[in-house]
Amino acid sequence: MRCTWLTLSLFLIFAAGLPSRAASAAPLARKGVSASGHASGAGASGESDFEWPALVYGGNAMAMAVPIQIGLVGYEPRFRVGVQYDRQWFKKNWLHAGVALLSDRGDYRTFRLDDCGMADSQGVCDSGAVLGFDIWAGYSYKFYLPQLRHLVPIVRGGLGYARWKYPNIRGAREQQRERTWSLTGRTGGGLRVFLLPELGVGADINLQVGVARHRDRPLAQAETRSSRFVLGLELLPLVVEYRF
Repeated sequence: MRCTWLTLSLFLIFAAGLPSRAASAAPLARKGVSASGHASGAGASGESDFEWPALVYGGNAMAMAVPIQIGLVGYEPRFRVGVQYDRQWFKKNWLHAGVALLSDRGDYRTFRLDDCGMADSQGVCDSGAVLGFDIWAGYSYKFYLPQLRHLVPIVRGGLGYARWKYPNIRGAREQQRERTWSLTGRTGGGLRVFLLPELGVGADINLQVGVARHRDRPLAQAETRSSRFVLGLELLPLVVEYRF
């Protein structure tokens, strides 16, 4: 009899603990992703049985960023519109890659040249448009805050390659510098706030350190190439991220 009561008591204690265990595990499972980061099956209705804001843990993410670049040492195009894809590697560890369009407008002073380099030729040394592209890839660590699951702090690092061309309007170059490419290491972080189950907004800041390679062709002179150290700051005041 004593054994029977003991068995019944243990069973009741175990049963009472099930809801709390299920509740603590539920936030890690989402729409095809289990707590370990691997795919899991959906229910018979085709819908997962977990609740937001656990949705911030997804296997894929697309982000659109409208950043501003500041060349602390050397010149970088100031305006940049990019798209980044993130893929969950394991739990809080993610890999990312992206591409962006670079643009700017200015003259040789904007490009941090000592002079135009085109002598006194008529119709040169004016302002014009800069166009180029940027590609990058790297690693991100996305934190999980149990008490604030709709907030996702991020730290990241990676490499980027950018290339851009300087103004050339009305068929004549506006300054001696023709084009530039750069290779930089990038590190930084940011924060996402998920206002909707699959949609978040946030901001990032990244530091870029590397080298830029320039091609110059002063008026009536031979082409020259030079390399310079670059240090830049990338501010992303608006990032829109979609998880799926």
